[in-house]
Amino acid sequence: MSRNRVFGVLAVAAAAVGVAALETVAGRRFSRRLAHAVTRTTRYQSGRLEGFRYRLAGRHPDPTVEDRVLADRVRSVLGPVEHDLDIPRVHVMAEGHDVLLHGDVVSDKQEATLVEAVRRIPGVHGVESHLHVGLFPGDTQPSEGEEHQAVSRALTAVLAAAHGGGALPGSERSAVRAVLSTFTAQLPRGERRHFLSHLPEDLRALGVEPRPRGAGHPHVRRLEDFVSAVGLPPAEREQQEDIIESVLGALREFVPEEALDVAAVLAPELRQLWKTAIPH
Repeated sequence: MSRNRVFGVLAVAAAAVGVAALETVAGRRFSRRLAHAVTRTTRYQSGRLEGFRYRLAGRHPDPTVEDRVLADRVRSVLGPVEHDLDIPRVHVMAEGHDVLLHGDVVSDKQEATLVEAVRRIPGVHGVESHLHVGLFPGDTQPSEGEEHQAVSRALTAVLAAAHGGGALPGSERSAVRAVLSTFTAQLPRGERRHFLSHLPEDLRALGVEPRPRGAGHPHVRRLEDFVSAVGLPPAEREQQEDIIESVLGALREFVPEEALDVAAVLAPELRQLWKTAIPH
């Protein structure tokens, strides 16, 4: 066999190996995409089956509930779940009692946790997940990127309200923490979680005061006791009531759908303050 023919045979063989390798890589990628699509479809159909069983058992959701209300209900439930999983906020849409989820998660397990949480919500017939598994390069989880995240509009407004009420420059955040953590301590545990779930992460974090085990804010029935429990620094004592009113007024504006539920579980004097507070 001539040298040129030998080189030709080797070239053809090398090309064949290269094509096979490319086909193998492409095949793996296609298989992964196909498997993920099958998994999503299975979960969606499983969700629809669960909804059918729900209705078959006679536990019909309120037929007057609009998709907008159902979406708000789903967001309320997912808030604590997102916090526990340390993932960015999931985008929720509802169409004919079917819920569509968009966003980023770290693993298939996290996706399954979110889908299962939504599936259990009354009124949800099916869940269609469009969640992307795996963070993109440069993305961080909320706990890793807190220093780099932009301050939310809600936190900005509440800090401004604290300042407008009389909080000293530089102490607005500590004043908001004192007011918010003392206020949420007056709520039953379930309502507290529900209320905090409506706040953005950076403001929600101020609702839990880090304290030693066994310590905490007292439950109070009188307004003067609540003001005392907030415990602002001596330099702000004269403006303490104004600061509290201003912060609570700003908070109420960001949870309009929860305002009445919160008022219903408060002591009378604190309920009146919550309902009438105005941000300065």
